[in-house]
Amino acid sequence: MSVSTGFAFAESTFEILIPSGASDPGAPYFWSEKSTGVTTGVITVYPGDSVKWKNADTAFHTVTSVTQSGEIDGVFDSGLFTAGSSFEQKFSELGDFYYFCTLHEWMNGVVHVVTNPGSVQSIHNVGSGYSDDGLGFEVKYILDTTLQKAVHLNPDAKSITFTISGETQNEQITLTLPTKLIENPNTVLVDGTMTDFDSEVTSSGTKLVIPITIGTKEIKVMGSKVIPEFGFLVLSILSVGLVSTLFLTRSKLSVFR
Repeated sequence: MSVSTGFAFAESTFEILIPSGASDPGAPYFWSEKSTGVTTGVITVYPGDSVKWKNADTAFHTVTSVTQSGEIDGVFDSGLFTAGSSFEQKFSELGDFYYFCTLHEWMNGVVHVVTNPGSVQSIHNVGSGYSDDGLGFEVKYILDTTLQKAVHLNPDAKSITFTISGETQNEQITLTLPTKLIENPNTVLVDGTMTDFDSEVTSSGTKLVIPITIGTKEIKVMGSKVIPEFGFLVLSILSVGLVSTLFLTRSKLSVFR
């Protein structure tokens, strides 16, 4: 499943068809996930997503939750539903939810509900005071909440510090850092503690996958170089100063002529 590009991860509904002939134990398959064609009855969703089972068979069926050992546990139960009917269940909690048809016990599957990774989001104009064009850089990230737009750059310490705005429930954050913003990011501190992480160089920069915990607030990334100290803003100030000096010098020379 793909990750959305908005600021909220959209809840989705996935459809599993019960194909014609599924009531026969010798049928080639008993389920068919509409968007992927997977026929195992196994599907992975995120909290808040729903699964709809549609009966495309001529026989009655049920979708009944069971324990991993096959005992009915009462978490959900469609009851009997006939051809053309459907049963929809929303999954809000993490975990593995096993199910089967009470009329045809060989028809079974499982819904895996895993942590919502969040959405692809961006912080624009990072380091605008240092970049050559004065526009800064775009940092992309994946998280279930947002990062503060104010990003602290420290060229002397060769570090960039991000702050998480809300309360994250994720076990990781993914950051894509442009190479011109930071070179060779090699150290990450999560709330002041050095943390192992995975990295990959892509066409957009260096992608970091950093483990975090519920309540994490600060992520500091250090590298071999953060954009030069004498970037756009500093050069602009120096340029203005130089022009002012030349102007004053010419003014004084004019007085003595």
